[in-house]
Amino acid sequence: MKHLKNLLSTTALLLIVSQGFAQETTPVNKQKIDELVSTKIAMDKTGDFKDRYTIQLFYGERDKAIATKQKYDLLDLPWKSELKWESPYHKIWVGTYRSRLEADRALIKIKEEYKDAFILKP
Repeated sequence: MKHLKNLLSTTALLLIVSQGFAQETTPVNKQKIDELVSTKIAMDKTGDFKDRYTIQLFYGERDKAIATKQKYDLLDLPWKSELKWESPYHKIWVGTYRSRLEADRALIKIKEEYKDAFILKP
């Protein structure tokens, strides 16, 4: 019974103390928040986050990689292509996708032209 009273009084004291802290407010710098959100959106678009998915269209010699990139760019799909080099070959990556589902949706469209395309997470 004594332990129960101690537990109840400790709980009540913690609740009173937490209520006191909950009343404090911190001023919000709306301009700084807007700036951070803009930076995050820009980083999402440029693919600065390494935990994103991409689609690989090609892996091979430079001339064929350039031709593949040019052909893809003519399709005017919404996902940007990039020429990457990994010794000794070049590869073409398309898009940066936040989720596997987003990448799967893009892959369906891309596979209409590039049957060997596949999703990877660099």
